[in-house]
Amino acid sequence: MKLRWAPCIFAIITSHALGGEAAWKMATTPNYQILSQLDDRETAQWMRDFDQYILSISDLMKIDVRALPPLTVVIFARDKDYTPYKLLRPDGTTANVYGQFIRRQTWSMIAMAFDALDERSRRTIDHEATHWMMSVDQSTQPAWFSEGIAELFSTFERRGDKVAWGTPITDHLRTLHDSGVMPLAQFLAEPSALFDREDHTERFYAQAWAFTHFMMFARDPRYRQLLVEFLQTFRTQSGPATVNAVFGATLPDVEREFHIYIDQRRWTNMVQPVKPAQEPPALQPAPPALVEASLGRLALGAGRQDLARQHAEKAIDLDSSAPDGHAVLAYLALDGNHQDLAVSQAEAALARGSKDSELFILTGDSYLSGPNSLKPDATRARVTMYENAINLSPWRLEAYERLSDALMALEKPTAEDAKFVNVGIRAFPGDDWLRVGGAVVDDRLGHRDAALPALDVVLQPNSKLNPQQRDFATNVRGQWLIQTMNEEIAAARDKGDFTQARAVFSRYRDRIGKSPQMDSYMQDTDARLEMDESMAKYEALVHDKKNAQARALAKELLTRPDLPANLRRYLERGAGGSP
Repeated sequence: MKLRWAPCIFAIITSHALGGEAAWKMATTPNYQILSQLDDRETAQWMRDFDQYILSISDLMKIDVRALPPLTVVIFARDKDYTPYKLLRPDGTTANVYGQFIRRQTWSMIAMAFDALDERSRRTIDHEATHWMMSVDQSTQPAWFSEGIAELFSTFERRGDKVAWGTPITDHLRTLHDSGVMPLAQFLAEPSALFDREDHTERFYAQAWAFTHFMMFARDPRYRQLLVEFLQTFRTQSGPATVNAVFGATLPDVEREFHIYIDQRRWTNMVQPVKPAQEPPALQPAPPALVEASLGRLALGAGRQDLARQHAEKAIDLDSSAPDGHAVLAYLALDGNHQDLAVSQAEAALARGSKDSELFILTGDSYLSGPNSLKPDATRARVTMYENAINLSPWRLEAYERLSDALMALEKPTAEDAKFVNVGIRAFPGDDWLRVGGAVVDDRLGHRDAALPALDVVLQPNSKLNPQQRDFATNVRGQWLIQTMNEEIAAARDKGDFTQARAVFSRYRDRIGKSPQMDSYMQDTDARLEMDESMAKYEALVHDKKNAQARALAKELLTRPDLPANLRRYLERGAGGSP
């Protein structure tokens, strides 16, 4: 199972601290919800700047912002108010941070202390906000591009009626000049941006920013086309294979041009007009239960479980009809590996109207191996939960994969179930396991004529099925072919046409494929077909009163060690002279 709930928290160092606490106000925009302790003017200006960031980056990267996971922004007026929610270090002490971004599968949070914001903290928030926006595309991206594009957009800033991004990052250039540049063949194929040594990680981030800048801003336009080609190829091939397919023998030339690029004195950056945007909505007093639940999520993401639980329970006390407090308690239980408690709280949140698809997935899992697994019609309920999750988050591959697994265990899927799977196949055309699930559903709906060709495609040598998935699909295909073969053989036998029955068997022998189990079954089928044909000949001889020939054939059949006992007794009477 994937580690879906591990938080992604990013923080930067500060040393500011002031006292006091202010009232919370809130506003909801099409792209995020904000809770702020600032006055209305300061909050509105922050929202205008952040709205420009979202509009500009989503337009450039062709991101459908409607598919983004819900985001809550929490702005503390003072660092002292923010301190209880700061990231905990491994030794349990409070990290002296002034900004962090928490990103989970179905929700994200930005938190900051307004009196401590500076250029570096804004860059960190914009870097992680880029990951939030790029999460819409769940296809695999190379590590260098994932971090490089985030670093590139971390320099986003508004300058009057213009926005700018792509300005040089002095710290990265210094790192590359001091530590040197990784060979591109190694760098472009690295599976992760994180290394055992911190200085190696810093060098990778610096080079990721520089190489992405090079590919997007180099004077030679072919590099932009090569970037697109690299990302497309990486969806289906490994890092080294992609490097070879896209750059091939030209890689040394690209490397030489890249070294020249990072040594330049003047850097190009992007400057664009601000995007037309609505004015931020007016701030309203924030409901106390909402504030408590939001602070509970913030504490949860920072690793402060006790504080998160306190806020969640207080949120429930303030408004027992709201789902958010129960949702926080569900995540706390999940992080603590208390599965039954997590399911109980998830069900409470869903009963109160939660729109968190992760809670539907968690509850769906409980119908497979959990407190709901023994309930009547558990498989149908499991399917329904995953379909509810897809309705809320149609961009989540994980939900489609779970639905596919569940439908394989459902004896009678519906046409509506098939629609969900087909949406996933269209959304994630490179996921062959979804195609296997779609084929199984099609077959159970009576469409084997479509299901068999679909399995033939995903069983090609270049498919992405792992060995276990390939074995499963191969066995399913073999069973379907055997069932169809047996039906056609039976129809030919009923007509007494054993020549046609033999032709059917021969046609399917190669299609069914080779495996010890299949080979054994086909050998048994061949023997039964031969025996049935011999018995039909015997019956014809008896009918035509050709007794001598009938006895001779009976004696021949009696030498077969696989002859069933009832046939053996019948033929012994015939071989003895009275067929």
